[in-house]
Amino acid sequence: MEAFGNAKTIRNDNSSRFGKYIDIHFNASGAIEGAKIEQYLLEKTRIVSQANEERNYHIFYCMLAGLSTEEKKELELTTAGDYHYLSQGRCLTADGRNDASDFSEIRSALKVLMFKEPEIWSIFKILAALLHLGNVKYQASMLSNLEVTEIIDKENITRIANLLQLKPSALTTALTTRSIVTVNERVVSRLGAAQALDVRDGLVKHIYGRLFVHIVRRINDAIYKPKKGADRRYRTSIGILDIFGFENFKHNSFEQLCINFANEHLQQFFVQHVFKLEQAEYDGQDINWRKIEFIDNQSALDLIAVRSLSIMSLIDEESIFPKGTDLTMLNKLHQNHSKNDRLYVKPKSDLSKSFGINHFAGPVMYNAKGFLEKNRDHFGADLYDLIHGSSFKFLTNLFDDSDGMDTCGRIRQTVGSKFKKSLETLMLQLQNCEPFFIRCIKPNEFKTPMA
Repeated sequence: MEAFGNAKTIRNDNSSRFGKYIDIHFNASGAIEGAKIEQYLLEKTRIVSQANEERNYHIFYCMLAGLSTEEKKELELTTAGDYHYLSQGRCLTADGRNDASDFSEIRSALKVLMFKEPEIWSIFKILAALLHLGNVKYQASMLSNLEVTEIIDKENITRIANLLQLKPSALTTALTTRSIVTVNERVVSRLGAAQALDVRDGLVKHIYGRLFVHIVRRINDAIYKPKKGADRRYRTSIGILDIFGFENFKHNSFEQLCINFANEHLQQFFVQHVFKLEQAEYDGQDINWRKIEFIDNQSALDLIAVRSLSIMSLIDEESIFPKGTDLTMLNKLHQNHSKNDRLYVKPKSDLSKSFGINHFAGPVMYNAKGFLEKNRDHFGADLYDLIHGSSFKFLTNLFDDSDGMDTCGRIRQTVGSKFKKSLETLMLQLQNCEPFFIRCIKPNEFKTPMA
């Protein structure tokens, strides 16, 4: 999971870009008998875009460094610097990591977890295809006063189509056009350059996201052992929650809002167990004690997601409207929350495209650009049809359901609503446990010991 879900960031050379809850199960004699993993909110935008001095997910660099010459030739792969999706951060290596030797360990670990060789090779084929997709070159032109786009690198399209077992013509059509189905007909329109890039990146993000879910599911198949006995609802277990820490960068987007929302939830859980429940117990037993002052962040949670017209609900509302934009979303946030100046921050300039929240860990300004697109996480019917037109069974099985889509190819659930629901489920699970808290402290900004 680390290879597929961790990456080098500015602050951490091995940063988890997803959250996970590992439930370790014990038998009556106290021996480990199995485990189960739940994953949350993989950072899919990293697959297609990285900030300066950051890398994509480790697996790509490891694969390029560790595959044999013959294997790379079969996948038509070269070196990391040749791929757009790997070189945007101008950082191809990570201190303390040996990508080639790590790849050998990854391959061995997959075998231990009962991945068969054909399945492992299928994973590599998909990863290779995603890298080649990032190098697709478009050429824009004007047709009837509208911008249209065509793909000029036919050789690369053929390469990708071969790896994903698609027809090159079908792949080209899916990457350059959009179809709208009406009652009587199917209308096909050509995409402009920016739209075509969005479609390409959307395809890549969804394939990688589905691949990650599949790998977690297969790991669970190997390590999970169903409980036996009369009462199967309960079992002795230790749960380990390893989730993203609070984030505040120079540019904060929708991902940071979700991550910080999760941290607000966990902070409230911490406050509840360390302060609120303990003090209620003292009061209930009439114990004479001096109350401890603490900061309760419940109001921040209310602002973000709990109450009606919360920030998350307004983002979802605009995501559902076909004409909703980042600007209309931002205006709604300002209209509903600017009076709450203790927690909500409205920039003084009306030209600013940002809003702020005073979190328990400090104020964070969020750039609203791209919020709705990321929350919609749109995967159109054209791309869905493309995938299911493949003869590559491993690929089509990744999309063997219509998760998040209705019959017209529109999204049913937003990323935010699904994440909110999964967090609520997680918190209910944590409420039934006896918690222990481990705080990770970042000692310096240089990622070095003894600094």
